[in-house]
Amino acid sequence: MFLFILFSAIQGCTLFGLDMQEDYDRKPNTLNPNLNKTAWQYLKERATGSTVNDQIFSRMLEGIQYAEIDSNEYKKPGRTYILLHNDAINRATTPPTDCFFGANMVNAKPATAWSSYPKEFVKRYFEYLILEGEYSHYTLPVIEAVKANTTAPAGSLVSLPAGITRHSTAPFVPNPESKMSLRVLNSSPSNTSDYPVQLNGTRNVRTSSLLATNGVVHVIDRFLSTTMPD
Repeated sequence: MFLFILFSAIQGCTLFGLDMQEDYDRKPNTLNPNLNKTAWQYLKERATGSTVNDQIFSRMLEGIQYAEIDSNEYKKPGRTYILLHNDAINRATTPPTDCFFGANMVNAKPATAWSSYPKEFVKRYFEYLILEGEYSHYTLPVIEAVKANTTAPAGSLVSLPAGITRHSTAPFVPNPESKMSLRVLNSSPSNTSDYPVQLNGTRNVRTSSLLATNGVVHVIDRFLSTTMPD
């Protein structure tokens, strides 16, 4: 009975991001999770639009271009794509430790641009954000965590490049298998998210289970460490 009630709540709530989806999705007055476009089309449209709300992935697009990642990687079917809102990359907070530039320090200082990092480092991180298989509220088991394979090669996340260190709030721990943990929380951690998808035991997805024509899209607005939970 508990599982039925919980699943029903999930279907009616976080599955579509509730009110918060209006910040990242198409229209705030729809509960339709279908994007009707590929993950790449969605990312690019919301990175290069004419309004601020349609530029929320601009920094992610810059990172993809800097790392020379083939856009076809975001068009392949049967995958889960973790997209980075601009706030997940660079934030105005001081210190900006909950974003990529703040957590991955260059010479002990927050970075200011993707070019501060080696291209290979950026590429591996973006590869980590693409999962083999489709993981959403439709497919994830209730509460139980799932370990998913990412497109980052095994052994590519075991060390940091020279000159790159992690802030003490996000210590680096090797992930030799380049896996990611996903689960659906059986609680509501705030008044803006009910039963969210959680990544690596620490990062709650802001907008979850968007259905692209080639897979699943989740949006996060804080730094996601590559560290797997124990």
